[in-house]
Amino acid sequence: MRRPRALLVAAALLGMGAAGFYLRLRHNGYGLPYVYNYDEATHFTNHSVHMLGSDLDPGYYQNPSGFTYLGYFALRGVYGLLGAHLHYGTIGRQFKGNDTPIFEVTRGLAAVLAMAGMATVFWVGRRVWGTAVGLVAAALLTFAFLPVTYSRIAVTDVAAFLPVALSLYGAVLVYERGRWRDYLLAGAGAGLAVGFKYTAGLVILPTLVAGGLRLWREPGPLVRRPALRALVLAGAGLVVAFAITTPYFFAHPVRALYQIKNQASAAGGTAKLGQSQEGGFVYYLKSFTWGFGWAAIAAAIAGAVLELRRDRRRALMLLSFPVVLYIYMGAQSRYFGRWMLPMYPLLALLAAVAIVWLARGVPARQLVQVLVGAAALAAVLVQPLAADVRTATVLGRTDTRQILRDYLAAHYPRGLRVVIEPAVPDSYYDVGGDFNRRKQLISGFVLDIRRQAGADAPEGTNSTYATTLQSGLIDRYRQSGFCLVATMSVIRGRAENAQLPEALAYYRRLERDATQILHVTPFKRGRKPVPLHYDFSYDYYPTAYYRPGPDVRLYRLKGCRQQYGRAPIFPAGTRGLDKGEGTSYLRSGLR
Repeated sequence: MRRPRALLVAAALLGMGAAGFYLRLRHNGYGLPYVYNYDEATHFTNHSVHMLGSDLDPGYYQNPSGFTYLGYFALRGVYGLLGAHLHYGTIGRQFKGNDTPIFEVTRGLAAVLAMAGMATVFWVGRRVWGTAVGLVAAALLTFAFLPVTYSRIAVTDVAAFLPVALSLYGAVLVYERGRWRDYLLAGAGAGLAVGFKYTAGLVILPTLVAGGLRLWREPGPLVRRPALRALVLAGAGLVVAFAITTPYFFAHPVRALYQIKNQASAAGGTAKLGQSQEGGFVYYLKSFTWGFGWAAIAAAIAGAVLELRRDRRRALMLLSFPVVLYIYMGAQSRYFGRWMLPMYPLLALLAAVAIVWLARGVPARQLVQVLVGAAALAAVLVQPLAADVRTATVLGRTDTRQILRDYLAAHYPRGLRVVIEPAVPDSYYDVGGDFNRRKQLISGFVLDIRRQAGADAPEGTNSTYATTLQSGLIDRYRQSGFCLVATMSVIRGRAENAQLPEALAYYRRLERDATQILHVTPFKRGRKPVPLHYDFSYDYYPTAYYRPGPDVRLYRLKGCRQQYGRAPIFPAGTRGLDKGEGTSYLRSGLR
């Protein structure tokens, strides 16, 4: 009997894994060769590629290096050991000429790590609560919308699932039996979690609580109690595991801590322009309803209640992690759904506890209980699965920004001077595959305006693009031959949400002084546009989306003579610190 049951469990796991991979890898090349997600474009894959041509120091510690190193090894394995073909010969040249195959590999890596996390959650669930809980938890983590979304992006978030689950299991073992290897497992798991996501390191809290309970109960002087030495071992395991994933943190501690401090200051001290002012605590509660699912989060709460009834201390120990993570992140000035992802493995386990409890409470034969549990799980998964399939279909369609670029390339010669709001990467302006960096589109004039506005802004003030907009810029565009202006809803929406008077005056004048010649909407016909949302505008969860990208509008200024080529640079002054400095618009009458 055990063998057929084991085969059924293995088949269920393989089926979930295959379905999970399909949902994550379907349309894996969306958007490419342009990477529109800023974090994906700037935080990991580019550093993995850079290390291929130098040493193993990423020189970047704003995020830990675990995912960067795995990206490095994945690229070496696929294009080095396996010899997969690259059109431009080497990984470095391919990344500069057309980064599509590079990002397809690192996006695939994110999917693999997510599925590894799913398998680990199954293993932990089976060891602690039984096979049924393990299977249900694995299914919930496999198909929850937010984990699927961030398995399609080459970023580090879902990579923390595996070590978080291991650390939680170690904490349970510390609570139940307290062997030294239990402390080591819990600490090493937390260290690996930190190596992928700094805030995931809060998963060490359950171990500290469990070890603290043992320390409290043990007799004798505090410094001689075995639990204290075991907690030190857990701390050592954390440090060693983190050092394995991010070794150069310890080689350059001052630089690393400075970068982390800046990141923490941005998250905690500077509000994201245009982000809803409801606050992080409310926002994160709402995020669970779509990121994990209404029924799933209700089941997780029910599971937490059940665990509190079974063993209050163990439940409080486990819940210390998500509660503190929620409080810490909710208190920040910025908030994004993915910042709650480190707690998703535990949410899946708690929800599974409730679903299995419900099924086993049916007074019937085991087969009937299994069917009831399967039906309950299916009902919980309806919402996230629908979102997974829907957004995969959306990603398979052409991005609105690509349609804009294709239009400009088809209707205007190279070197076109055009104002495009900063919702596109730098490579968007280049001639593809041209290592001389010839430009299809010219943007330097706008970059100079932004750079100067940032320099002129008082210290500590927000100098993002929307805050630099003013109606007088329209005159500068005309005088410099930038007669085409493209607006993006993810940029304009920030000004509208924040009610920036000068920026709103800029958009009103643009609509008066120009003719709209192209409008590309990402929304289905007849559906209302989705207001700017720092999750929905990028993960396309709302059903109104038909294709990826922002709402794009292209305007042609009236009474403007279109020019081509780089805008000339004019010096800011002829003496002192201004000598030799310049921008493309510092000229009499233009400033």
